[in-house]
Amino acid sequence: MDEKFLVFLLVLSGATVWGISNVLRKYLFRERSTPVEVAVVATMLGASSFLFITQFIWFGLPKVSVPFWWFFPVTALLNIGIIYWGNKALQIEDASVAEPIQGTTPIFVILTSWLILRELPTFWGAIGILITVFGVYILTLKRSDMGSIRGFVQPWNRLFHSRGARLALLAAILGSISLNFDKLVVLHSTPAMRGASVFLVVAIVVLGISLARGQWQRLDKSCFGSLFGIGLLLGVSNVLMDWGFVFAFGIVPYVGSLKRFQIIVTNFLAGVFLHEGDWLFRMAAAAIIFGGIVLLAF
Repeated sequence: MDEKFLVFLLVLSGATVWGISNVLRKYLFRERSTPVEVAVVATMLGASSFLFITQFIWFGLPKVSVPFWWFFPVTALLNIGIIYWGNKALQIEDASVAEPIQGTTPIFVILTSWLILRELPTFWGAIGILITVFGVYILTLKRSDMGSIRGFVQPWNRLFHSRGARLALLAAILGSISLNFDKLVVLHSTPAMRGASVFLVVAIVVLGISLARGQWQRLDKSCFGSLFGIGLLLGVSNVLMDWGFVFAFGIVPYVGSLKRFQIIVTNFLAGVFLHEGDWLFRMAAAAIIFGGIVLLAF
């Protein structure tokens, strides 16, 4: 099988499962007002459980080389920051400001991947990344802001006035760095071991912080089991996407952009099952994202 096609198949399949888990999680947030801390701990424990089981059944006992222990602490710490500050940004600022800024991660990846791994996309690959990010960006803007230059740059104007916008930018930059260390960890272990270890650390840290603040006992944990199940799906998506790093074509900028396919799946399923509107707009933005993804093959 052609290597490019295999990377596309793995990452896009993983992104599809990721999109399904996003819609299920959105449903619980909307219908059950699930606390963020409970959602993070439950889904991270579910994902890490699936990946540890996959590791032992598929790959056997974990075999990691020495560099794994250099790179794993870096990506684990970065992911804690990404999840914590990303959620904090959404608490402080409107989603139509925080999400477009966080969606620019693949652009930063072009620079960080060259600095850390000396990986660069082709000319058409770089154009594809820019188009993909543009599609993600306009999809997450307020509909009322569309059609004006001021509305288009509003999220970046908020950087001067909003801590939430600045935290969103910080999460995007940290994400562009962590993707490179994700690949290094995968190459020195297995696709399952990377996610299992990182997700477990994130769950322990978030739970520890909540317990230390005396918040965990007061939180509504009635959806913990459902969220744990959603975490299992997240584990499936993660191992599929991390497999993309194993192949030569799976350079970080490409894998990072292909993961954005989950946004198409999330928005389509949210429209069908959660009855979220703006279908014409969603499909137009999805077409832009898909067009950018197609260019990554050249």
